[in-house]
Amino acid sequence: MKVDNPLTREYLLNYPADAARILEQLSAEHVAALLNELPAKTGAAVMAFMLPDKVTASLEIMTALSAAKLLTELPLSFAVRVFRLLAAGKREEVSVQLSDKTRNHIYRHLKYPSTSVGSLLDPVIDMLPENITVAAAIRRIERLKHTVCCEIYIINDAQHLVGMIDLGKLLKADHHVSLKDIMNRKTQRVSAYASAETLLQHRGWLTRRRLPVVDRDNTLLGVLEHNRLQQAFAKIDNSGSSSDPVDNVMSIAGLYWLTVAQLMSSIFSISRPEKESSHES
Repeated sequence: MKVDNPLTREYLLNYPADAARILEQLSAEHVAALLNELPAKTGAAVMAFMLPDKVTASLEIMTALSAAKLLTELPLSFAVRVFRLLAAGKREEVSVQLSDKTRNHIYRHLKYPSTSVGSLLDPVIDMLPENITVAAAIRRIERLKHTVCCEIYIINDAQHLVGMIDLGKLLKADHHVSLKDIMNRKTQRVSAYASAETLLQHRGWLTRRRLPVVDRDNTLLGVLEHNRLQQAFAKIDNSGSSSDPVDNVMSIAGLYWLTVAQLMSSIFSISRPEKESSHES
């Protein structure tokens, strides 16, 4: 894709979402080289549709000044999302190159109350765009250098959380269908501004060990790990038992089977004398 080609520039300007899907499949070095040749506004318009981790990988190898120019042109919510994923050293370098106004806006949105979900979220997650096929999704996953979690989150072009899919289901699905056609729309999402302590009893923990965290506009920000939540708000009763909802479920299940066993024992104890009495007669 040559930038000096008029058709290329027209494509980038008129079809930024489609261009983003293409760039996501290229190496970070190639994307960075392309962005360096584009006007910041044009590059940012395409980047706004890309997956955050893909954007971050390219910004990491660009100069701090070039990265700052692109971040300035990005929508604020997405700029914050990408800035959070940058390595600490790179964040400091880029921060110096930002205008005071942009820097203040970004850092203001990075801060959450210490008791909120946002202060505990993990911004590194596996996500895919909704409008790609299963085959394309599997190819992307195979190229990842890290182990993929069971839950893969699905976003739309506006970076909003729209669904999720388990890795096992994805691998077994028809390779020609789109993710949006087979994804689970019940995501059990939680707000970054919700009180973290109140989520200890969230019903989502009965089936998941991590829940997606969203901003006020449903932008996917990261995930909340159950273990991290427990560590932050350890609730141990006097007997030393944990308040883990999964443990509670197991206790209920144990009580259920104990009751069944007692009932069966009662039935057999009732039927046994009848059989014995019939033999004696």
